[in-house]
Amino acid sequence: MADEEELEEGAEEGEAEEAGKGGGAKKIVIIAAAVVLVLVIGGVAAWFFMSGDDGSSPAAQDTEVLGEGEELAGEEGGDGASSKKGRPIYIPLHPAFVVNFENQEKVSFLQVDIQVMTYDSSVEGALKTHMPIVRNELLLLLGGKQYHEINTREGKRNLSQEAIREIQRVLEEVGAPASIEALYFTSFVMQ
Repeated sequence: MADEEELEEGAEEGEAEEAGKGGGAKKIVIIAAAVVLVLVIGGVAAWFFMSGDDGSSPAAQDTEVLGEGEELAGEEGGDGASSKKGRPIYIPLHPAFVVNFENQEKVSFLQVDIQVMTYDSSVEGALKTHMPIVRNELLLLLGGKQYHEINTREGKRNLSQEAIREIQRVLEEVGAPASIEALYFTSFVMQ
């Protein structure tokens, strides 16, 4: 009987070793599958980020329209592609601009958040240095508008171009770099 117990214990140990080996093989297969999955996901992500945008998205079209008027951007070469070197820098003009304006013989108000885009990092410093003058001129520009002038999409685009010219004028007057490429209204509330 003792021999039988030893044989059974030996058989159980052999089965446990085989189960352990089978479990180890399963672990290797799972790890290999996980590595392959991570590589595939990484490849897809790399392809997605490297495959550039063709500019056909609505946001790209809005940027193109708001950034039009190359003569307004203060470019030296006159070539639109030459100014688009490097990374765009977005400069928020905080706090929001709030002005009263006339709306058919009653007073209304306009609140706008504005961000300026440039490729020249020195423009950011110049804007921060001369922010009181820039804000004053923009407040005067915004306060001088009539409701019917800015309640349409085209009116807002025209206002954007006027604001770009105003900022460039202020920066040029103080001898600072004035290469503003675009101006974006990130909030626009009329009441």
